[in-house]
Amino acid sequence: MTPYELNIYAQTYSEKQQEEMKEKITLAYLNSMWTIQWLGKRHQQPKPLKEILKSIGREKKKMTDEQMFNQVKVLNAVFGGEVKRNG
Repeated sequence: MTPYELNIYAQTYSEKQQEEMKEKITLAYLNSMWTIQWLGKRHQQPKPLKEILKSIGREKKKMTDEQMFNQVKVLNAVFGGEVKRNG
């Protein structure tokens, strides 16, 4: 698999995960609304569903080159990688 293909796969996977999360939140929201109506109790209404779903998938913060390099070092250490230096 080329880096380009891997990137496409990762983006597709991420989009799929976000859609699944939105679906689960929607089901939980509708279930809570139905429960409130069924029990007939006056509780504070939750935020509108559109507002809740809008907060999902917001733009991710941009990282500087130094922050990305530090993150790579952390991941390298976590996965047991070795640091190889030329020279």
